[in-house]
Amino acid sequence: MWKSLFGRDNSDGPRQEGPAPGAPTRPFADRMAEQANNISWAARRAGARLPIAALPQLGLIEDILYPLLTHLRTNLPTVDEEIAVEAFVGDYLPTTLNAYLALNPQFARQPRADGRTPGDDLVEQLETLEDAIRDLSQALYAHDAQQLSIQGRFLGAKFSRSDLEL
Repeated sequence: MWKSLFGRDNSDGPRQEGPAPGAPTRPFADRMAEQANNISWAARRAGARLPIAALPQLGLIEDILYPLLTHLRTNLPTVDEEIAVEAFVGDYLPTTLNAYLALNPQFARQPRADGRTPGDDLVEQLETLEDAIRDLSQALYAHDAQQLSIQGRFLGAKFSRSDLEL
């Protein structure tokens, strides 16, 4: 009895070891694609609550993001790259969209003293996010190109004939 209270009772037989708590069970790119799809559908469900220019702007972001996530399925990202992609998909994009959707719809369309509306701010922030995902994707593709170049130099050194050979 005392052993079971302290987690030492093995009378039920050997315990099955499962994945570590908090360990991802699906590939990174698949998890990010699911989050991106959730954001996309949330925006489409919001429909008329969003400014007219917001959905096309989200479409431009998706046009960059989805091919990048497909690329990451076969070209595993580094930890730093994962952090950057996860921050974009899991924080920056949904936070921007959700902050706007949390506004009272009448207030969201009402111009401020400067003539701008919160909807204008949303579109501007989405443009900034488009630039950010474009820069991130270029950095990830450049990293892959750099790795290919490094591999090419390695293969050249490994398999080219040396001047020392006869």
